[in-house]
Amino acid sequence: MDLKEKKLSSEVIYKGKIIDVYKDKVLCPNGHESYREYVNHCKASCVMALLPNGKFILEKQYRYPYDEVIYEFPAGKCDEGEDPLKTATRELQEETGYLANKVVYLGEIYPSCAYTNEIIYCYFACELQKGDQHLDENEALEVEEYTLDELNELVKQGVIKDAKTLACLAFLNAKKIEY
Repeated sequence: MDLKEKKLSSEVIYKGKIIDVYKDKVLCPNGHESYREYVNHCKASCVMALLPNGKFILEKQYRYPYDEVIYEFPAGKCDEGEDPLKTATRELQEETGYLANKVVYLGEIYPSCAYTNEIIYCYFACELQKGDQHLDENEALEVEEYTLDELNELVKQGVIKDAKTLACLAFLNAKKIEY
């Protein structure tokens, strides 16, 4: 059975700085017509970085949609045409001040495939060197350090809820990475 839907028409409902919202009319595999609303979002990268002391960098950052401080690995959107690997290393340096000498691709995730086409590329970084942090003018965060066991305990306690951070931990736990 062919499960793919066919786009019949597309309408931009909202055009923003980092997202656009669309309403598309589709033909379903069963022959019925329906509508799909979705958010078009640029690519993004997330990087879990291992410090020389054996701890991982974790950020605490207030996230407006949830009205709470979220625990997450450094991440950010890709600039137009920017390679996701470059985004990962740039965001790590800007947000934490660390430069990575070794970066390994872990995988990619679809954070919410029901209503957005966003793709987040996940990386593991090590052999870090301390540099200068360069936060964006509207960015405020705290950088903390945790062992892998402590991170897994934060997951068990429900403290880490961020999908990209959870995915990076799952990728790391599932793959053999030499560091």
